[in-house]
Amino acid sequence: MMKTLPVSMFFTALLFFASTGCYAADSIELPQEFLDARPSHQLYMAYAEFKMGHHDLARQMWQSIGGSGRSEALFNLANLYIQGVGVNKDPQRAMQLYRQSAETGSRAAAYQLGLIYLHSAEYQNRDQARHWLTVAALDGDSDAAQQLANLNNDDPADPLSRVESLLVNGDADQALQLLHTLATATPPDNRAITRLAWLYESGLAVEQDITRAAELFAQAAEAGNAEAQYALSVMYQTGVGQPQDSQLAAQWLQRSAAQSYQPALDKLANPAD
Repeated sequence: MMKTLPVSMFFTALLFFASTGCYAADSIELPQEFLDARPSHQLYMAYAEFKMGHHDLARQMWQSIGGSGRSEALFNLANLYIQGVGVNKDPQRAMQLYRQSAETGSRAAAYQLGLIYLHSAEYQNRDQARHWLTVAALDGDSDAAQQLANLNNDDPADPLSRVESLLVNGDADQALQLLHTLATATPPDNRAITRLAWLYESGLAVEQDITRAAELFAQAAEAGNAEAQYALSVMYQTGVGQPQDSQLAAQWLQRSAAQSYQPALDKLANPAD
């Protein structure tokens, strides 16, 4: 789940997902604890299930979330359809969901739409790209603001923009090579390290390696990347990739929230849930 994700993550948006689930679609009774929770905590619970490989359960959770959690839930559903995780890959459906999410207030979805309209061969539309990047930038997204500046001034693009362009167009091997180059540069690009962590966690373009993903999340988190800090918090909370440790989970959540990372702020807003 990426920006507002990872619940985001992925991009923070192209989020990188595993391709297998542990539940049969459309046959899951949602836990009462989930049904009774507030939307912010429902999002956290769905994300935790997703990280544990329970993709169908996570999907049904996201489908049921309303109220203040609706826009982020729609964003996460769109990511499933763009990657074909637990559902048939359907870019058109993904675009519909991204737009619904953006129109109901998701900054991450607005940024994602901007990137797709900027880079995708199928959907390329500079006017739409400029519109959605402007929406995200006005909502405080610094990456969107930089993309908009590059678009308006023809400046050299952020290297991660090139990664996203490659991924949107299905060039995962080249994207992976560029990510490795950025992650091992001096100094390393901690955003690239976080992206690599998502890849290793999901098994997309590389062999799935949860241990390696945990190492990369920890490296980027220690260096101050808020997205990685949140992902590491979830690992400690769920016991996937790290030993279950509620104290460390809370510490990393606090550090992520201190940088105004929205999913972390949402989780802290309802600590009793």
